[in-house]
This record gives sequence, C-alpha cells and structure tokens, in this order.
Amino acid sequence: MFDRKRFKKQAKEMLKKHYALLMIACLIAALVGSSYVYSLSAGTYTSAINEAMDVVDAGETYIAFPSIGDALHRLFGLDLSGMVQYNEAGELTQIGALELGRRKGIFSSLVNRISNARFISLAIQTIHSLIVTKSFILDFNIILASMIVMGVLAFVKHFYSIAYRRIFLESYQYDITKSSRFLFLFRSKKWLKACTTMFVVNVYQFLWNFTIIGGIIARYNYMFIPYIVAENPGIDRTEAIRLSRRMVFGHRFELFKMRATFLPWMVLGRFTLGATDVLFTNPYLEATTCQYYFALRNMAKIYGVSYADNLGDDYLARKASYKQIEKTYADVIEMMTNDLDVRDLQHDGLRGFVEDHLGIIYRNDRDQELYNAAIEETDVIDDYHQILNLRQYPDRLSPYYSGNDQEGDQVHYLRRYSLTSIILMFFGFSFVGWIWEVLLHIVNDGRFVNRGVMHGPWLPIYGSGAVLILVMLFRYRRKPILEAALTILLCGTVEYFGSWYLEVTRGMKWWDYSGYFINLNGRICAEGLTVFMIGGLAAVYVLAPILDNKFKKIIRPLKIAICIVLTLIFAYDMYYSHDHPNTGKGITDYDEVSYRVDDRGRQ
Repeated sequence: MFDRKRFKKQAKEMLKKHYALLMIACLIAALVGSSYVYSLSAGTYTSAINEAMDVVDAGETYIAFPSIGDALHRLFGLDLSGMVQYNEAGELTQIGALELGRRKGIFSSLVNRISNARFISLAIQTIHSLIVTKSFILDFNIILASMIVMGVLAFVKHFYSIAYRRIFLESYQYDITKSSRFLFLFRSKKWLKACTTMFVVNVYQFLWNFTIIGGIIARYNYMFIPYIVAENPGIDRTEAIRLSRRMVFGHRFELFKMRATFLPWMVLGRFTLGATDVLFTNPYLEATTCQYYFALRNMAKIYGVSYADNLGDDYLARKASYKQIEKTYADVIEMMTNDLDVRDLQHDGLRGFVEDHLGIIYRNDRDQELYNAAIEETDVIDDYHQILNLRQYPDRLSPYYSGNDQEGDQVHYLRRYSLTSIILMFFGFSFVGWIWEVLLHIVNDGRFVNRGVMHGPWLPIYGSGAVLILVMLFRYRRKPILEAALTILLCGTVEYFGSWYLEVTRGMKWWDYSGYFINLNGRICAEGLTVFMIGGLAAVYVLAPILDNKFKKIIRPLKIAICIVLTLIFAYDMYYSHDHPNTGKGITDYDEVSYRVDDRGRQ
C-alpha cells in the first residue's frame, strides 16, 4: 500500500539536501522541452489577452487563451492541441497552441517546435512550400536547415530527459550529488541507444494522444521509462516500455491521485507567473515521482516482474557497506595517502597571477601538464572522500560501470588553457553561434541571413562570452551553482553594454528584446540570459575541455599560424565593419513576420 504523505515528506527531505541542483535541473528541463514546459507558459490571463490582441492586430488566428486542454496538459501531461490554423489569405500560420504564452523569444519557438504538435507544423509548412513554390533550392535549404535544427533540439530534449532523472535517482539516497552527473550518459557510452529509446517513446505517446483516453493511459504507462533508462542506459527499448507498463499496472489511479494533489500548487503557479512552479512545485513533483519509482521498482524486483532484472543498479536504492567500499576502492585509498604538493609547479609575478586567477598559460609544457594532472587528481580525491564516507554514489559498484569514472574521464574542467587554445576557442564558439543563428533564420524565414555586425562567418558575442566565462570565472569552477549565477551576471553585462555601444555609435539596434518576458530596456532579457547560462556552463564543463584535447593534437607551429591568420582576417573584418556594418533584413530590420516568396522564389 502506498503512503502518499510519507513519499511527499521524503521528497521534501530530498529537496532540502539538494535544492539548488534539483531546482535548476527542472528549470533546464522546462527550457529544453524535456518536462514542465507549462511552467514557462504560466503567465496571467492579462498576458494571454495581450498576446491575443497582438495576434488579432496581425490578422492571424493563433490560439493564445488558457483553456481546459491547457489545464489537462499542465496536470496530467495530456496534450489536446493539434488544430491547423490559417489566416484570411488561406496561408498556414500555426499548428497547436502557443505553449509558452508568447511568440517572442528563441526558446519559446524552439520548445514549441519539439514539445508536441508544433514539431509537425514545420514538416507541413515545408511540404506546403514544395507544392506552392517552384524554388527547389530555397525549399531544399529550408528542409536541410530544419533537419539540422530539429535534430539537434530533439537530441538535447531526449538526452536531458534522461540525464536530469539520473540526478534525482542519485539524490534519493545520498547527501551529495555532483552536477557533473548530468554527463553520465556520455560516460556510459550508451547515449545514442538511450536517446533512441526516448525518441521512440515520444512517437508512441504522440500517436496515442489521438485517441484521447489512450493518450492519458499511455502517459502513466510510460511515466517511468526515463527513470528506467537513467538507471540502465543500455536497456532494450522494447523491454524498457514493457517494464514500465508492468510496474504501473494496478497503480495508475494511485499515480493519478498523487498528481492531483499538486493541483493547488499548479493553480498558485498561474498567479505567480510560474515562479512557484520553477522554484518549488516542479522539483517537488519530480522528487515525489522519484519516490514512487523506487517503491514500484522494489515491488517489481520482489515479485519478479518481467524484465525487472534490468534494474540492477541496487546502490541507487540503498547504500553499500564500508567493507564493500574499501574493497572496491582499495587503490584510491592508497592514492589518498600520498600528499600532493603543486607549489613547485607554480610561478611568481605577473605570470603566476595570470595562471592562478585567469587560468591562462603561455604553452602546454611538461610543468603545466603535471600541474593540471595534480589539480584534477585533488578534485577526484575530494569526490572519493565523499564516496568512502557513503555520502556520494559509488560509480564502481554500478553493474553498468565501464571503467570510465572520474579518474578515467578525460573531460577535466579544472585545467588551465594555453593562449592558442583560448584564441581557437574564441573563433570556434563565434562560428558555431553564427551557424546556429543562420540556421534558425533559414527555418523561421525561409532565407539566408548573414547575422551579426561583421561580415565574416562569426558572431563575436558568442566567442567573447565563452572566453570571458572561461577566464574571468576560472576560480569558481569547483562551484557550479555560483558559476551559473556569475555567468548570468557577466553575460548580461556584456550583452547590455554591447547593445548600448552599438546603438550609440551606429544609431541602430542589432537586437531588441522589447516585449520579451522580463527584459531590461530591450537590451537583455531573462530568456536570453538563461540561454547564455546553459551555453556557458556547457562550454566550461564539457565543450572547452573536449576542444582543448583536440587542439593539443595540432603541432604548435601550425596552431600558431592558424591563430595569426584568423586574427588578421578578423581584425580586417572589424576595421571594415566599423565604417560599413552589416545591416538589412533579418539583421537590423527584422520582425517576426516570415518573408513571403512567390512562385519564382522572389521576395
């Protein structure tokens, strides 16, 4: 018999231990469309009415008002949207409701596209354009860009839907859960199989939604699949689906009642513009669901439910004995007896200041490699102290352990970076940012737009933002939560004064967030800063170490030559753009209305 009150009490205790991590985990889940998307649509009825007025003024027929269907989606995950909308000219304008309660914002449109029926609208629009227009090249570009964008977003959504559940699983029993555990799928080397499983499950759920009642039942049948995959990333997708169905068999109504008890909190979320959802309700609901998972998991193993043998990570549910830990980590205990002293590898003066406070080194010589190895080993030992004290999940006791835990993981983020690596990262992130924005505009507008003030294939705000986070926040990498907060502050400052400078010196705006949810003078907005935070943390803890490993394989003379050539081209572009800035449609004169293309592909 389930004790709902006890589960919710235990869920609150989980939140007390891991509040910041679990709250941020659910917030990111909402942003990337993995779960809790309704939190970002929890605007008041006034905001909905204002949005509807904007739509009416544009002569379009979007659905913007809260509805019973929206309430069902918020409470039970049921999605009833799917209505094709046309304007007065008979042109397709939208499929489904606006889930974010507003049309403005990159994340608004992206989450809408991958979360439910909006995912289909792009395909229908593309087919429509293929039939109506004769511009094959234009349509091909739209299709190609759409496939890339949608593929990336779908991967992020499915990857994260598993990753953040792993955080909750490890927080169930242990006092400390490292934020680096978000990367456990990469370490397990099963990320492709796991993401494929979630993709198939989402397809099944989408098809079941057409039957209404079947869609509701499917929501509960598939509820624990992300947890099952988070426990065993290598599980066969058919077995994962069948196991989840067998686990919830006979308990769907209990799960229904559990979610119904959160209805008052969700109503409160409407009145607080989603603040209570983000700050409390979402992590509380997820923690409670996690409690139910472990209860059903235990019953499945006791009664020998089919496929329950896939749930072999028992040290998620209970702690190991000290004897088991000492035996498994004997080599670590021996290593911990050796004192590490890096003082002989440190430098004095300006060079020492730059290395210790900014994390920049002149070159990767033997001393720097030894220093990086010593610092990384110190961090690993800190982790093992917590494992030996039974306060952190013991990776080596997992049945799916592949020998790729902390000491084998080469993505160490505490390292210092050489000057050449920093320069190459600047251009790398600038180029990726340019590619991303170009693809977005091809998808949304059906045309190529060379984004940015400059003319080359780079957006310096992405590169400079990533480099500033790596350098200015070097000393805070051991504290991811503080790093995230400082990333928002740093990127917000850079973006705000960058916008102000361009407007004052050029007399025009290259971006304007007026009308976005929580914006400051149209120069920065909460949504944009959240995107920068997620991207900045990904750069610091994942992308930069991986890129640095690649750059180290390039011989130093060639690497220096590449840096010099790129810097000279960039400097000339900056000089030329000072008097001839990149302007025009989609750059300084951009609105949300898609460009219309006639039968001959003309605009």
